[in-house]
Amino acid sequence: MRIILVLLVLISALAVNVSAQVAKLYPVDEASKEPTFFTFRARLIQAVQRRDASYLLSILSPKIQNSFGGDGGIEEFKTTWKPERPQSEVWTELAMVLSLGGAFDKDGIFEAPYISAKWPEDKDGFELGAIIGENVRVRAAPQISSSIMRQLAFDIVEVSDWGGNKARGEKRDWIKIKLSDGQSGYVAQEFIRSPIAYRAAFAKEEGRWVMTYFIAGD
Repeated sequence: MRIILVLLVLISALAVNVSAQVAKLYPVDEASKEPTFFTFRARLIQAVQRRDASYLLSILSPKIQNSFGGDGGIEEFKTTWKPERPQSEVWTELAMVLSLGGAFDKDGIFEAPYISAKWPEDKDGFELGAIIGENVRVRAAPQISSSIMRQLAFDIVEVSDWGGNKARGEKRDWIKIKLSDGQSGYVAQEFIRSPIAYRAAFAKEEGRWVMTYFIAGD
């Protein structure tokens, strides 16, 4: 009887450790469903790696949406991002977006990353974030040496602070989250993403693939 009770306790503890926090959001990449888009995206990824401003500008829709408040268009994109500069943040932001898969909508538009494309409609995109990996460690404090509270895998979690917490001597930023049991912990910034962070959409215009928006926020 004692052995059975011990086993039940262990099973319960394991279940708590692996269960979803708010929900699960697993990676999706539907690019291969459309071979022409798959090829287009591969070329764009290579151009981003080269930081090729000419190529990037060539695949923008003339009406590209750059924010929720501006007029849009290529000139506004150039003013916003200054892609001719190798250190422009457009390269790191777009590289991340393209690396995280995506999905087609009913109109054949491809949205990336998958976090935004497949975000559940009933989940608050301002208060929640998605863990983008397996065995992602939640630590008790915002530093690598802190104790591990939990390991998460593709969970949607409640975010207490997107501010990027950093303990003294730490090089990386940490995001404060709230676990399903009410405890607070910290996840390294590179392993969690907001559904309203930068995202891109691609559609066919006049027979060729173009980027129709590159925006953040809501």
